[in-house]
Amino acid sequence: MKKGMRILVVEDESDDCQGPRSCAPSGGYAVDGVADGKSAAEALRTSTFDLVLLDLGLPLRDGLEVLRELRGRGDSTPVIIVTARDDVQNRIAGLDGGRTTTS
Repeated sequence: MKKGMRILVVEDESDDCQGPRSCAPSGGYAVDGVADGKSAAEALRTSTFDLVLLDLGLPLRDGLEVLRELRGRGDSTPVIIVTARDDVQNRIAGLDGGRTTTS
């Protein structure tokens, strides 16, 4: 990662990170942290980030909903999904940029 990057960390479990900012590398990176999907969506609408670390199981709004909204408005900010969800459906949805798949 290049120095001076702005990273948004979206994580509600403080045990996983001891606070969202500690989930991302330090040393020249600007790291913003939010703990729910509603705050994440607002941050992504009003600010520009170089990278998003996104949990899926969030209060107030699911991480996949946040990702769908981001991609729906044509925002191609790189997103790394960090989640305990390991079923195939969630992996496919995440790889599809949050779009729901139909059979």
